[in-house]
Amino acid sequence: MGKVIAREFLWLIVGLIVSIPLGLVFLWFFGFTPEIIQLDEIYKNYIFWLYLIGYFSSFVGIYIIRFVSMSLKALTAPEEETEEE
Repeated sequence: MGKVIAREFLWLIVGLIVSIPLGLVFLWFFGFTPEIIQLDEIYKNYIFWLYLIGYFSSFVGIYIIRFVSMSLKALTAPEEETEEE
């Protein structure tokens, strides 16, 4: 049980760290690049909330991909043969 909790905690940390640059990629898809410097306060707030949406959607996407890969691994694993007497 301890290994399972440790593995889940490790995946949580990895997911949180990997989501940071993916949130920036999400902003890049909408055209918000570092060249945009002169912005009003309203647009800065808009970009912040858009970044948070990208960050959390990236985090959820990482976990969905992880669960799909775990389920495929479980489904493709060879079944153990039991000896019957």
